[in-house]
Amino acid sequence: MPRHPQHELGQTLMLALQDFRRRLDRDLAAVGFPGLRHRHRAVFLHLERHGASRSVDLAAAAGVTPQSMMKSVHELEDLGLVSRSADPADSRAKLIEFTPAGKRLIAQLGAATERVWDEYAALLGEKELDVTMTALRRLVQLSAEDTA
Repeated sequence: MPRHPQHELGQTLMLALQDFRRRLDRDLAAVGFPGLRHRHRAVFLHLERHGASRSVDLAAAAGVTPQSMMKSVHELEDLGLVSRSADPADSRAKLIEFTPAGKRLIAQLGAATERVWDEYAALLGEKELDVTMTALRRLVQLSAEDTA
């Protein structure tokens, strides 16, 4: 029998994610990147991995509608973090890429994530946090294999 009620799994994971996001956003605002929202993370995640991309491709990778992705792209463009330019392969499309400020944000995301790790390690202990991460990585890996 599990030590924790099984029905709490989703709620606990979502609350942990919410806390992580709150801590990350607080840290990024403190180093000069205020105004970032949850929906912007899909752009960071997929644009960083694939380089300049069309919004429709970013939307597909993130599992959101093209309209939702364009809203995020416009907001990030207004913040000076991404730019759009003509796609040489399709004159109707625009390629989205990070500006120099956007590239600085990506570097800060790594540093902010490390600072959040340190906060969690102070709360849980380094060993327990490492065990938790190992279990979560394994769950993600097994889930990916299960859906492949």
